[in-house]
Amino acid sequence: MAGFGTVSLIAFPGVCAFFHCNPFRHVATCIQRLHRDQKGKATMGVTLRMGREGEPRPYWYGVFSVDGKRRVVNLAVGLRGNRHPSGSLRKPGDGPFEASRKEARAAFKAAVVEARRKGRAEHLTERLIEAKTGRAVTYTRLDELPDRWRALGRASPAGEGYLAYCAGVFNRFAAAMKQIRRDNRPGIAHLYEVRPEDAAAYAARLQRTFAPKTARDAVKLLRRAFDRFLPVGMANPFAGFVGRRGNGDAGQIHRKPFTADELTRILEAAREDDFLFPLVTTAACTGMRRGDVCRLRWRDVDLAGGMLTVKTSKTGATVEIPIFPPLRDALKEYGKPGGVYVFPTAAQMCADNPDGVTYRFKALVARVFASGPNADKPAPQPPAPPAGEIEAAGMAAIVANLPEGPRRDRTADNLRRYLAGAGLKRIARATGQAQSGISGDLHLVEQWIGQPVMRPPRRSIKEAIAKHTRVEREIGNAGSVRDWHALRATWVTLALTAGVPMELVRRVTGHATVDVVLKHYFRPGREQFKAALAGALPAVLTGGKAVRMAPAEELQALAAKLTAGTATDEDKKRLRLLAAKV
Repeated sequence: MAGFGTVSLIAFPGVCAFFHCNPFRHVATCIQRLHRDQKGKATMGVTLRMGREGEPRPYWYGVFSVDGKRRVVNLAVGLRGNRHPSGSLRKPGDGPFEASRKEARAAFKAAVVEARRKGRAEHLTERLIEAKTGRAVTYTRLDELPDRWRALGRASPAGEGYLAYCAGVFNRFAAAMKQIRRDNRPGIAHLYEVRPEDAAAYAARLQRTFAPKTARDAVKLLRRAFDRFLPVGMANPFAGFVGRRGNGDAGQIHRKPFTADELTRILEAAREDDFLFPLVTTAACTGMRRGDVCRLRWRDVDLAGGMLTVKTSKTGATVEIPIFPPLRDALKEYGKPGGVYVFPTAAQMCADNPDGVTYRFKALVARVFASGPNADKPAPQPPAPPAGEIEAAGMAAIVANLPEGPRRDRTADNLRRYLAGAGLKRIARATGQAQSGISGDLHLVEQWIGQPVMRPPRRSIKEAIAKHTRVEREIGNAGSVRDWHALRATWVTLALTAGVPMELVRRVTGHATVDVVLKHYFRPGREQFKAALAGALPAVLTGGKAVRMAPAEELQALAAKLTAGTATDEDKKRLRLLAAKV
């Protein structure tokens, strides 16, 4: 203990006079502070050391443990002011003394971090990186990913919807990693702690929980984040993960385009809605995305030249679209001249509640398909007896089964109101009763008279939307097939089916590659598909006269094979050749 000043305290009583305390008591305090405590853990903190003459050394020192070894380091923070007269470091000294102690504690934390870094094998690599780049190696925590991803520099600002999606992916991953116990530590907290087997297990968990595309997108985002925030030289645990590959869509659900007849019915039904009709007409005639339609600017509209020139919000590509008569009429009749936006109300709604625009369109589609020639027919119901007969029988049953009093009067009043055409909500508002109580009274009357009293419930618009615009997946949530984006697929499918050259289609949609158009937007119906195959296959297989296919029909048949995942390399070459010529 001589190196720590305990012997010098005994040999030089003046030191004790300096600290105004009993020398033996002070020695015991020093030994207790510098040795291990009763729980066997090394005491950590800032302290003072004594010189040979018994005076305190002019710097603060730190005591801590690394890998089970106790260390004492000079913190290079000068001692200022005077400590408490009792000599105890547990009691505050004067202002300058406490200020120097605060600086010492900050230096102590940094010294502990540095000492523990030196205790790891990666320390030399870190020092080399710091020497080469001039920047210290940082270790990002998993719970910091949303904020650090948001703060990244970008060529154009990221939307709040995209950032919220990224934050959800990162937070779910961080929560999953907290459940992993390793090396007696409570969960994984930093990026560098994630191992390839952890990444593979989490990717498999995503595949079991979400739709295939959702799972793939989440893994891609995590891989990019690890590439960006892992220390230089560390391997990305997601880089070695290999997902399943195939020629098909791997469970991906595509939008289902409308036929020309369906589109006509949708536009006719939309005429009753002055807000929705011009938007649907613009989308159907241009193939533009929802945001580009709602935020269409007058500066992009050339009515005299008959062209739209729009810079798309998603990719930044500039597209050119002819203005045909239906679109021209909608722009003139419903557009609001004099402002920035053609449809200012839609632009505001797209900013405040973009999903509201989609919901109104899906509700329109659900109503059209529910009332069309192929709509489900409800099961025939037996004719209900006249309301007068039901009321007479119900009143007699109420008198027979309920004694005079408030309950009999209430039940009779509810029956009269309901048979007069009022619904449960209206009766509840008028009488102050709960809907469940009103329904219970009417069901009792049904039991007593043995006849139906309550009308069958109307089908909810949400149920109709789910039935006519969405399809279920084996894994993950239902997929939307007839939403706003289906209008874009409709435009592409109708244009290519009619023989419009691929280059002109891409000029309108802004797609960079032919493959994207053919895989995600060109979705011919069954009859178109059968016609294309009938024209391509020999008569020995189809039973008809062999007819040489037109280039547009051959393109359609090859695209169908590509979509089904059966296209050969020769088919793909022929498809690209035809797409360039047609």
